[in-house]
Amino acid sequence: MRPGMRSNLRIVTWNIHKGIGTDRSYRLERIVGVLREIDADVVCLQEVDWNVPRSRWERQGERLAQDLGYAHAALGLNVRVQSGAYGNLTLSRHALEGVRNVDLTVPPKKRRAGLVTRVRTGPPGGWLVANVHLGLMHLERKIQVRRLVQDLVGTSADGQPVVIAGDWNEWASRLTRAVMREHGFHLARRDARPRGERTWPSRRPLLGLDKIVYRDPVTCHHVLCVLDEVTRVASDHLPLVVELSAPVPAA
Repeated sequence: MRPGMRSNLRIVTWNIHKGIGTDRSYRLERIVGVLREIDADVVCLQEVDWNVPRSRWERQGERLAQDLGYAHAALGLNVRVQSGAYGNLTLSRHALEGVRNVDLTVPPKKRRAGLVTRVRTGPPGGWLVANVHLGLMHLERKIQVRRLVQDLVGTSADGQPVVIAGDWNEWASRLTRAVMREHGFHLARRDARPRGERTWPSRRPLLGLDKIVYRDPVTCHHVLCVLDEVTRVASDHLPLVVELSAPVPAA
């Protein structure tokens, strides 16, 4: 890529609910089919099972990477369930480096973490991407967001593109506004949707629980919430797709 050009990145976030749809049927192939059509550069998934009976003891991260053809994957398992666990999965067409599962747990609440990766494409140092599934209480989420943003700001270079994608469990966007004010982040949204896209519940979406935020100098070009006959039933959340770009500085 020549200096002065821009690095484009298509990213999708989706809480896949362990592959169990709104029809209470476990069919991971529906998730695979939707993601194959989206064809994102980076995929951030939440509630991904590993060796859990409800999902037929599948190692979903491995299956999703293989079925979708992603050469690079990072899995952050956060919550133990019987013989296995579940957590966040990041898939990428580009190499992943510096993989870290940043602890965001606020005792005595459920264990939470932000899966942070460097996606090796575009600007020097690549894109810094955090895949999150935040807590259910506002105070809990506030602590988690501040902890994660402090980590990302402290570990990223000046001008490095930074993205936070995931299930924020927040419909009002109070936390995203706070992040934007303090650290120059923006909520990926269409102009008509100041609180972001409505992604939950999938059958009749009312709330924008799933969000993607990005830091300057990243530019957002397109936002899409995928709502069709398949996504209404594949999970209780809808997938959110965003097209981003970042400048590649001259050498």
